[in-house]
Amino acid sequence: MKALLLTFLVVCVSAGYAQCPTAESIVKEKSKTKDSYGVNSQSRSGSVKSGETYEMSFIAQDGMDYRLSSKLANPSAGTISIEVYEMIVEKKTVDGKVVYKRVKHVLATSNESGGKGIEFTTDKSRKMFVAVTLSGGDPKKPVCVGVLVEDKKTTKLGF
Repeated sequence: MKALLLTFLVVCVSAGYAQCPTAESIVKEKSKTKDSYGVNSQSRSGSVKSGETYEMSFIAQDGMDYRLSSKLANPSAGTISIEVYEMIVEKKTVDGKVVYKRVKHVLATSNESGGKGIEFTTDKSRKMFVAVTLSGGDPKKPVCVGVLVEDKKTTKLGF
């Protein structure tokens, strides 16, 4: 009897704290046309409330083309904006002393409610960050957001 009651309690509690579906299932739409991009394992999903920011990082490799897409699991829950950035070290002279500071360098921004992704190519391996901010929704209800990272090998041109 105790085991049955404990099992019921665990099932009820876990249903209330269910995880978000995968980023691929949130962002990708079922289509018959195939493109050359493949889903990267660095894709993530998480829950966010209105006015909050969901941040993640991934490693972009040399010689790869990337496409970042983000979408809400419930599109009527608000609007998302995406910011892709990296942290760079700047050298400055302050009061005659050389100081090194890490600074946020924004590479791309996008305000959308789930549309085209941000596409880019990198010439070297680098750690990149993605910040997704939700606005216009209910601040008490968390919504699942998916950040889909897709990649393909860069096509080489020339000889």
